[in-house]
Amino acid sequence: MRVLAIDDQPEALKQIEKAIASDRGPDGRAYEVVALADHNEALKRLDAERFDVVITDMVMGADEEEGLSVLRKLTDKSPITIVLTAYPSIPNCVASMRAGAWDYLEKVPDDGSDAYRNLLDSLREACRYRMEHPDAGRFDPDAKWVHEHLAELAGDYGGKVVAVLDQEVIDHDEDYAKLVERLKGMSAVARPMIVSIPDPKVEAIE
Repeated sequence: MRVLAIDDQPEALKQIEKAIASDRGPDGRAYEVVALADHNEALKRLDAERFDVVITDMVMGADEEEGLSVLRKLTDKSPITIVLTAYPSIPNCVASMRAGAWDYLEKVPDDGSDAYRNLLDSLREACRYRMEHPDAGRFDPDAKWVHEHLAELAGDYGGKVVAVLDQEVIDHDEDYAKLVERLKGMSAVARPMIVSIPDPKVEAIE
């Protein structure tokens, strides 16, 4: 599976690339990773090549709004785009989902979990979905439901990871890996969307 990683912080990009390259996809093969620090170059590569999954930082360019603009362009070019951010917030999560993101993950999780383990779990699920739906578009009714109900979800599941299927929360946990492990026994026909819900209490303190 081909993965494009984008982050304008060289050290962060290096660590993301190293983590992905050390793992294997659901097909048992090593990932082919292309790491770029320039989002404009990434957009050009997406025009010329096919990638199965894009992993991108949220804040790119001059400001946050430009980052969202880049995210929309990425999701238009690649059906599966994972956001990995150092500045999680409910508004950003909503905006990312509306822009077509598959998942919204924290670089420094509040629950103390391993950010790279969370990323690799999300990447594996994204690649598994890509294998089952190679021509899938970016629209996902569950993603739409999540961003429309994010305020309610934050009240009930703030700081946790939820699994959503058919516009309903079917499971949740504070630990991303534990949730994914429990979901492995589910039918391959219907795979839930997994989303990290920002904690409104933490956001309020900041």
